[in-house]
Amino acid sequence: MAEASAEIESVLAEAAASHPFLRKHGPEVVYHGFQASGYALTEQGHALTGEAVACLRGAHRTVTGQPLETSAITATTDARFFGLYADTPALVYGPRAEAIHGFNERVDLDSMRRVTQATALFIAEWCGLEPASGGRP
Repeated sequence: MAEASAEIESVLAEAAASHPFLRKHGPEVVYHGFQASGYALTEQGHALTGEAVACLRGAHRTVTGQPLETSAITATTDARFFGLYADTPALVYGPRAEAIHGFNERVDLDSMRRVTQATALFIAEWCGLEPASGGRP
């Protein structure tokens, strides 16, 4: 973040230097809002990343019959804490939703059911299963 801030401020200072008014009254840059180190799940970042993603892809396909669509987002999630501070690859997987964190936030219930099933299958595959106390898995 410090590098990005410095680059932004350098570009602004350079542009201001060529403007008569701004040369004498340089712009002030103020950063508002949440600022944190970014996190991206990459195979270079952790040895288990490829296995975790493959396991989730398989669970998703088993439940939905469709390939998992992936995308990078420019938002913060709890995944960054696991990835940055706990050496644990973290995946973000969830239902279709609209207006996230808005007053009218909502989630598609059918997709919630599918995600719940795929998550349970992912956990079972990733962590393994043990017989229940009655002898049944």
